[in-house]
Amino acid sequence: MSTSVELPVAGLREEAVWQTWVAKGRARERQGSATRVKIVKAASAAVLLITAAFASDLAPFELIIRFLVALGAVVVMFQEFHARHYAIAVVFGALALVYNPAAPVFGFAGDWQRVVVAASAIPFIASLASRDAATGDRHV
Repeated sequence: MSTSVELPVAGLREEAVWQTWVAKGRARERQGSATRVKIVKAASAAVLLITAAFASDLAPFELIIRFLVALGAVVVMFQEFHARHYAIAVVFGALALVYNPAAPVFGFAGDWQRVVVAASAIPFIASLASRDAATGDRHV
């Protein structure tokens, strides 16, 4: 009489199928999340560059612009924090504070303000353009 326990082969196959299905779902969710963050980065950079180019014409929409840029910075900050890129998360946190619509730091009207607004697009553009060699994901 044997005391060893035999596992049913069908159960092992079902478990392998289940684990494969779960892994595919996780990969799909990571890809979707990465795509959404890329869209937020591109949209934030576009809003900043358009604002720098047409600051005087967009003065009535300053609150909306600030809200969009601050929201984009917060989204990217959380994504970078989750990826354990803390220094980059701090940069986007600072951008969120600078463009906070509740407490504006500066207006968009003057020449130097346009330069600051245009320069604020650099972290968003850089995070889109750079590539993390270890994982293949795009990060600053």
